[in-house]
Amino acid sequence: MKQRGVFEKVPGSGILWICYFDQFGKKRREKAGTKSVAIKLYGKRKQQVLEGKKLPEIFRKPFVNFCQLADDALAYSKRNKRSHKTDVPRFAGLKEWFGGHPAEELTPKEIEHTLGREAEKEKWAPSTFNHYRSLMSLSYRLGILNRKVTANPARSVTHRREDSNRVRFLTEEEKKLRKVIGAKWPLHLPELDLAINTGLRKGSQYGLTWDMVD
Repeated sequence: MKQRGVFEKVPGSGILWICYFDQFGKKRREKAGTKSVAIKLYGKRKQQVLEGKKLPEIFRKPFVNFCQLADDALAYSKRNKRSHKTDVPRFAGLKEWFGGHPAEELTPKEIEHTLGREAEKEKWAPSTFNHYRSLMSLSYRLGILNRKVTANPARSVTHRREDSNRVRFLTEEEKKLRKVIGAKWPLHLPELDLAINTGLRKGSQYGLTWDMVD
């Protein structure tokens, strides 16, 4: 009869292993030996987990705090993101609020509560909240790729709805811009026309290729 949590890793070897989840929800596998030893060890580990006891060092994952994930994400930002300069102070804030916490133990509720508290205190716009949430999510995604953590709690934090209804038109500013560009860089006037009529940001405008144009 098959015993719950006990299995033979190599069929026919006669060596039994146990499989269980620790107090952090992480699946653990451990070599036991005979079936009777495996059943006994499985019961012991389950009891230790229920009582919240620390497991032997050889079976526990090395401690990783959020600060380590944030440092890796900041290095990634420096290599790959145009927004690196604005990421730096935001990562500093995240490290202040979450840095010392074990990365595996942070929950979506804790993250949302802390970011919500800071948003209220600093009068953040919804987009600012979302930027911080995205940086936390990036930290965990890279942590998963680097096998430092197994889950991304920031993904479950509610995305704040941003107000995209505000539309602003240039009036006097356009006249001043056109006058200066026409006097100093007349060849760039078509670029001004394109920007004003499409609303494209500089990075998007100068990154355009013909296959993107309808």
